[in-house]
Amino acid sequence: MMLLFSLLALLAFVCHAQAKGVFAHFMLGNSDNYTKDDWRQDISAAKAAHLDAFALNTGWGLNTKKLLDDAFSIADEVGFKLFLSLDYSGDGHWPQDQVVNVLKAYTNKTAYYRHRDDKPLVSTFEGSQAAGDWQNIKRNVDCVFIPDWSSLQPSVALGRAAVDGLMSWSAWPEGAHDTNTTQDQKYMDALDGKPYIMPISPWFYTNMDRYHKNWVWRGDDVWYKRWQDVLEIDPEYVEIISWNDYGESHYIGPIHERSLNVFDDAQAPFDYAKGMPHDGWRAFLPYVIEQYKNPGRDANVDNEGIVSWYRVNPSSACSDGKTTGNTETQAQKLYKPEEILQDKIFYSALLESPADITVSIGGNNKTATWDDKPDGSKGIYHGSIEVGKKLGDVVVTLSRDKQFLAQMKGKAITDKCEKNLTNWNAWVGNATSTGELAAKHSSSSSGDDEDSSSTRVAVGGLLQAAVLWTVIFSLA
Repeated sequence: MMLLFSLLALLAFVCHAQAKGVFAHFMLGNSDNYTKDDWRQDISAAKAAHLDAFALNTGWGLNTKKLLDDAFSIADEVGFKLFLSLDYSGDGHWPQDQVVNVLKAYTNKTAYYRHRDDKPLVSTFEGSQAAGDWQNIKRNVDCVFIPDWSSLQPSVALGRAAVDGLMSWSAWPEGAHDTNTTQDQKYMDALDGKPYIMPISPWFYTNMDRYHKNWVWRGDDVWYKRWQDVLEIDPEYVEIISWNDYGESHYIGPIHERSLNVFDDAQAPFDYAKGMPHDGWRAFLPYVIEQYKNPGRDANVDNEGIVSWYRVNPSSACSDGKTTGNTETQAQKLYKPEEILQDKIFYSALLESPADITVSIGGNNKTATWDDKPDGSKGIYHGSIEVGKKLGDVVVTLSRDKQFLAQMKGKAITDKCEKNLTNWNAWVGNATSTGELAAKHSSSSSGDDEDSSSTRVAVGGLLQAAVLWTVIFSLA
């Protein structure tokens, strides 16, 4: 009997491991000019990064039917998932009947993401004022409802309506602090086993007159440190904020020039996303996602490489644009932006074994160091270096045993600013090793390598489960 209970416990663990998912919050309103090729580019890039789904943020009253139809069509073609995140903030209260209509139209699609009990997952951005609608909505559409009601304490949110889990929006530390897991743990404790969608984000800077938004939150080391928080907390789901919210500077997807009209629409003083790619932040996602989905398992390092990010304008270069560190809208203590964001170059490297790093600014080389190292020799190394008063092109170089490994050539740091306004957004670049490990991976790669690690894990998990059930039934 003890063996039977042990096997059942192991089976439950296997099933739980299969349930984990990593999503990216996708602003449908920023894709109003998308073609099917644009969808294909984004969805293919997300799949290559081993993401499981886009959480499609859509507000009430937006004409999104064609966008949604195209998105689900391409997701089905590429083999990717999508689910709806209904925005109750930007465009007001979703009428209950319209929620039912849109869920009925899309939750039965092949590409719609399903929770581990095979029910479609539905989320929101805020909307706690409509909590009473969801009991009736769920009678019409059988779904798993995991809203973001961050305006409420998790214990209060759980007492509202038919909630199956909760998402938090607290992806950034307050003030000049590092991230911590206090708020996440509060959610996990309140949920007591119900699913938690843990937020993670690399940056936050917004300056939009139309929406009365002009502040920064701490970015700096957050992309590295917040993934370490994920590994510590081990939630059922993780949601990256965001894929394409250019106006808040936390996009990790490719920049589509046709989508940058958001800056004109929002009456921003300048376009602070133009020429500021963030694609490098996706480079190591396959590795950290494999770590998250398979704790204790040795994740693969397919290609060694370097990712680096920094601001191209030092804090003292130009006007701060009346940007504040933190925001009164969240009842936060206000700082100067330079008290929140540091004038540093940040870098992370995915390595099979230790390596040396140097950083050059304007041709001046400086040996850098690692502030954080993985347990053992393999994994992600992280650090930063002060910019000081140096200006010019940025070059970050990895070497091992005095042999060149990888080099990232970045955008120049300058004291020339558009409209004399400091750009508090980040520039992100990356480079992959040209050494033996990369060559070995390239020569052995095949079409199967494009499948996500979650698919491989799921298949392995199903085989394990089948074996366990066979043993259990033989013991019964």
